[in-house]
Amino acid sequence: MAISINLETATWVHARVVAQAPFSEIHEVLGRRGYDEFQIRRIYDAALRDPDGFKAGFSRLSPSQPKVAHAAPKAPDSQAQRAQARAEVGAGARAGSSFVPVAPIALAAGHAISCEHGDVRVAFHSVRPYVVLFNNVLTHDECDQLIAEAKPALERAKVIDSERGGSKVDDRRTSELTVLMRGTTPLLARIDARITRITGVPVAQGEDLQVMRYGVGAEYTPHFDYFNLDRPGQALHLANGGQRISSLVIYLNDVEAGGETVFPEVGLSVAPAKGSAVYFAYTDAQSRCDPLSFHAGAPVLRGEKWIATRWMRERAFT
Repeated sequence: MAISINLETATWVHARVVAQAPFSEIHEVLGRRGYDEFQIRRIYDAALRDPDGFKAGFSRLSPSQPKVAHAAPKAPDSQAQRAQARAEVGAGARAGSSFVPVAPIALAAGHAISCEHGDVRVAFHSVRPYVVLFNNVLTHDECDQLIAEAKPALERAKVIDSERGGSKVDDRRTSELTVLMRGTTPLLARIDARITRITGVPVAQGEDLQVMRYGVGAEYTPHFDYFNLDRPGQALHLANGGQRISSLVIYLNDVEAGGETVFPEVGLSVAPAKGSAVYFAYTDAQSRCDPLSFHAGAPVLRGEKWIATRWMRERAFT
């Protein structure tokens, strides 16, 4: 796909990318110059992935030749991202990684975050993939109330249709779910505010809460939560709020066996515990996403699993 870009804009994008400017700055400027979300991402990704190649596409132009049709490179698919993740693990990505997510938890203040219901405590922290396990995110009564609100509206969960957009039923995700709109009940408004208090991500950047039930054998096979620009159906979702930057999975019940949140590339497994939550952040200020965030919901072996998931975006989500 070729995108026309004038010499002045191309030169500016290249300079800002080389200077490691945040994506938000480039997004704002290109948006004012008339580029849509998809075009901005294509131009930016081309400069980010291969700055020298991007520059070579316009460096020989003069101001009297103001336009160049730039063919942006394809983003890696899931298989390529997984191979990259394995290579990074082999190179020691789990220790001393330079990947810095844009939405980290403020851990410097200590192991507890004071909230209106009590302290939310940090039980575990991994640098890469960036994962934090919290205890006491919700009280047991709040977990029960959330399940009660969601249960009447459960339906088969779907996944994003990567080619056509929208969603579809897929055997990779075999749970039931319902979507609870932000702030529509006192309980949800309280949970919204608490998630912001814990993560630092404004409520407006959060997608609506998804409450899911997994019965025996139900699972969500390994996947990324962030969107792949090269998959047209996924790229459509970037127009509302931009890229996903982090995920919070709240466990609403204790599971007899199975149902762990698993990060297979690094051998990390988090067992469900009622009221606790696992948070993982995977997008940095340059809108690059960490392939080590590849994760799964393991099959439930006994009992059932209830979770509430919030995905968070770069910008306000409507």
